[in-house]
Amino acid sequence: MKEEERRRETFVAIEKWWLDTAAEEVMKVVPKAVEYGATDLADIGFNLARAANRQVGEEEAAELGIYFYCLGKMARWTDAIKRGDRVSDDTLHDLGVYVRMAQRVRAVGGWPV
Repeated sequence: MKEEERRRETFVAIEKWWLDTAAEEVMKVVPKAVEYGATDLADIGFNLARAANRQVGEEEAAELGIYFYCLGKMARWTDAIKRGDRVSDDTLHDLGVYVRMAQRVRAVGGWPV
């Protein structure tokens, strides 16, 4: 029974951390999403698609724009590794937000729709 109790405690601890982190993220990101909109995502995505000789709709263009932003954050992470540093918490936060944005695009067809 000890092993089952330990697993349950671990589950509860991770769940609490995740929910607390998500709640903080919501308070930071949602107001910005409403203010900023998503024109840049679509514009970047359509440009990427054209460069690849592809035609995409608004939803996929938004996802491609998010991909572009993720590449920038991953480049920062790569630079940190090259310097022998750990990447900033801000970069990790942004990557998490971009993943949620892509999930939102797939769920409802756009960001911040």
